[in-house]
Amino acid sequence: MSSLPPDTRLLLIDDHQIYLDGLTLTLGSLCEGVQLDHARNAAEALQQVREHPYDLILLDLQLPDSSGLALMQKLRAADAMVPIAILTASNSASDLEAALQLGAAGFISKTTDGKTLLDAVTQLLYGAQIVIGDESLSVDRQSNAREVGITPRQLEILDLLAEGLPNKVICQRLSLSEDTVKTHLKALFSSLNCHNRTECVTHARKLGLVSF
Repeated sequence: MSSLPPDTRLLLIDDHQIYLDGLTLTLGSLCEGVQLDHARNAAEALQQVREHPYDLILLDLQLPDSSGLALMQKLRAADAMVPIAILTASNSASDLEAALQLGAAGFISKTTDGKTLLDAVTQLLYGAQIVIGDESLSVDRQSNAREVGITPRQLEILDLLAEGLPNKVICQRLSLSEDTVKTHLKALFSSLNCHNRTECVTHARKLGLVSF
């Protein structure tokens, strides 16, 4: 069990009951006393949010009465403080970008295994932003990087930047000199039209260029 408070409450929004049941089973070990509410459509989800405060909402992109992105905007209007993560079968980089631009705290592939999902949800509850795609999304990531002139080596550096690592540690991880890392960073800032590391990572996430 994690050190999350025992009154942690999540809303799981998906129209497939079997998937909801599996998700509930996986997240039941999140922390002692965790409460997992279900909604199978947008109307149920909005009703739940009006009635209960949530620590996190996990939302599918495809619902019978609404798109997930449209619902996310309504949920944020109802409770601007609750983080919302997309949990989806979509491997589209454009879906990822749209979700992050609308303020999603996470974008997680439904192909993610139980342990990774549990870790991701814990990090989301602690305020992190999480992106976990499947292999197809990784291919999109490489393609997107090429379109904006970012090399595979610079993608590796982006991931380490997203971890918050300083230049010296990045040098050690990739066996590069500090000057080489600085050159890559300068190129990244130029390609993404940004001026500092935080802005660089934020913009890269919106473009689906960070792998987690």
